[in-house]
Amino acid sequence: MTELVQLVVIGLSTGSAFALVGISFALIFRTTNIVNFAQGAFAVLGGQFTVWLVDKEWPTAAAAIVAVLLVTAVGALVGLLAVGIRGLTTPLASLVITLGVAFVIQALQLLAFGDRPHTYPAVSERAWTVQGVVVQPQYVLIAVVTLVATLLLTLVLRRTIIGYALVATSDSVRAAELVGLSLRSIAVVTFAVSALLSAIAGLLLTPIQPVNYDSDVAIAINGFAAAAFGGLVSIRLAFVGGLVLGVAQQLVVGYGDVITPQARQYELAAALVIMLVLIGWRSRKETVT
Repeated sequence: MTELVQLVVIGLSTGSAFALVGISFALIFRTTNIVNFAQGAFAVLGGQFTVWLVDKEWPTAAAAIVAVLLVTAVGALVGLLAVGIRGLTTPLASLVITLGVAFVIQALQLLAFGDRPHTYPAVSERAWTVQGVVVQPQYVLIAVVTLVATLLLTLVLRRTIIGYALVATSDSVRAAELVGLSLRSIAVVTFAVSALLSAIAGLLLTPIQPVNYDSDVAIAINGFAAAAFGGLVSIRLAFVGGLVLGVAQQLVVGYGDVITPQARQYELAAALVIMLVLIGWRSRKETVT
């Protein structure tokens, strides 16, 4: 029983990071109808920039803030590229553009940071033991930050002018344009916010899962699977989906070790299976209704 609870605790932590990336996917898709394949790259950039600044003896908190701001600026630029200068790019063309951007960011990271995994110290090396279950402070930090970020994003969408504009665009792009809203401006803001969220996820995850230039693939798949839980449009369900995915993966790894020592290799496969099942289930549900 203790082993099960331990796996759930770890799963909720990593799943919280997946949830932030999943929320980013959902935010962009519900607003612009674009699936952003560069989302995982934003998370990795957040971790890489933080490691780079920490190595230059910056305080961790300051390094994290600067890293998030840098990635947010990158996200805004990607948003501008994805929708085009006149905001007339089709969703398919935008998807291809974000895929190309992801490859470019990956190549630039390889040149700048090399091909070895990077990490930096967790918020604390001292762990808590509760009824035999080890709880790392970094696990708690990831879960708390994710919950707060999700609540703040929900509040912004429901109570602010920017939130009203984003929701209006997601309901009807044509109606939003008729009242003077710019799809290009909305896309830039949305991509910037999604990059910010993913950067936070990446830099929080880096101390427990070192990042490499190609770590964006696994992060993007896990984030997309979390977003698929809510049909790529629900913030709350993407949050829940990330938690479910994180726990499921840890159970696969933890109990899979009993069968084969290479169980961790199937962690990403578990995300893919869950994603395919969810997409198939939602497609069937929509067809029936």
